[in-house]
Amino acid sequence: MTDADESGGTLPRVVVLMATYNGMRWIDEQIDSILVQRGVEVRLCISDDGSDDGTAGHVRTRARNDARITVLPPRRGPRGVTANFIHLFTSWEPTDDVYVAFSDQDDIWHPDKLDRQIHLIDAYRADAVSSDVVSFDSHGRRRVIVKSQPQVKWDHIFEAGGPGSTYMFTPVMHRDLVRALRGLDTTRVGVHDWFLYALTRGLGGRWHIDPQPTVDYRQHGNNVQGENFGFLAFRTRLEHLRSGFYREQFRLTAGAVQQLARSRCDVAYLKDLQALVLSLDSGSPSARLAVLRRFREIRRKRMEGFELGLSCVLGLW
Repeated sequence: MTDADESGGTLPRVVVLMATYNGMRWIDEQIDSILVQRGVEVRLCISDDGSDDGTAGHVRTRARNDARITVLPPRRGPRGVTANFIHLFTSWEPTDDVYVAFSDQDDIWHPDKLDRQIHLIDAYRADAVSSDVVSFDSHGRRRVIVKSQPQVKWDHIFEAGGPGSTYMFTPVMHRDLVRALRGLDTTRVGVHDWFLYALTRGLGGRWHIDPQPTVDYRQHGNNVQGENFGFLAFRTRLEHLRSGFYREQFRLTAGAVQQLARSRCDVAYLKDLQALVLSLDSGSPSARLAVLRRFREIRRKRMEGFELGLSCVLGLW
C-alpha cells in the first residue's frame, strides 16, 4: 500500500540504498533520519559487508520490526564499499516509478532531502541530482562543503558529482545504469559515486548539483572519503596520485564512458573523448601537456583543474 499526500494523491516512492560495515555507533540516527523523510514513501535496503561489531544483526532486527527495511543476504566477493554499493544498485530491480538514492551509515539527513530532490529533478528535467553537504564533528565544528560549482565538459572523468550520500536517480536512469553496469567490468572501480556520476553523464544524462545542503556529513576517524579538506586530505590525494590509483581511475572511467557513449549520435563528443583517452593512455610529454591544456574542462573548480593538469606534466601521475 502506498502512502497518500495531503491532497489524497499517492506519494513518490524512493528506495534508499545503504552499505554498512561496523556502523553501530551512529547507524540508528541515520536510519531514523531516513524513515522520517517528509513527502515521500520511503524504503531502506541495506547490504552489510561482514561487520563484526553487531551491525548486521542489529539491522536485521530493525528489519523484522519495520516492513520498510530490507536487508540483503551476504554478498560474495572481497569486502569494499564500492563493490557493496554497486551490488546494492544492481540488486534492486529497476521499477518504473521508484527513485533510487544512496546513503552512508553515519550521516544525518535533512527531513526534506528526498522531497526536495524529486522537485529539483522535475524542475531541471534532470536524470540525477546531488547536493552540497554540511560537515560536522564531535567538537561541534560545522562547515559547508561546496561541490555545486558549474559542471564542465569532462569533470565526470576526474571527480564525483559531490558526496555519494546525496545522490538520487530517476527510475529511468536507474534502469539504464543497471543495464550499463551489467555490461562493464567494475572490479577495479575505486570510487562508486564518481563512477556512477561519470556513467550518467556518458549516457547523456542531465545531472543537477544542488547548492543547498541536504545532508549533515559526519566526520570521524573511520570515514572512507571524508570531507576532502585540509592538509591531511591534500596529503592523501597526493599519495593516491603518486601511487597510480587516480591515474588508473581516470583511465578506467574514461574507458567506461567511451564504451557507453558509442550509442550516442554525437560525433564531436566522441571525437574529443577519444582524444582525451589517448592523452591519458600515452603518458608522453606531449600527452601530459595536452591534459594541462584542458584544465578548464577537467574539474569544476578551475584552480583544481590547473593543479591536476600541472601535476600530470610534472609526472606525479
